[in-house]
Amino acid sequence: MGRIAQGTKALIEGGQDKVFHQTFQTLPGEQLRKAFACYLSTSSGPVIGTLYLSTARLAFCSDSPLCYSPHPGQQEWIYYK
Repeated sequence: MGRIAQGTKALIEGGQDKVFHQTFQTLPGEQLRKAFACYLSTSSGPVIGTLYLSTARLAFCSDSPLCYSPHPGQQEWIYYK
């Protein structure tokens, strides 16, 4: 997902704060301080996503789901967190 699409998603869903609280189980009183567009370097290559800085944690979520194989012959799509 491109940066424009990410901004559109945040706008539609009510802002970065709302996206953060929907994506992660947050602690009572936890507040989002800042969200950054970034690439996370992994052994299989870079993953584009958003880095969230809150009053309690630093968290990352990919912009699009990634495919992985939990069992031979089985594939699942999940967001990289």
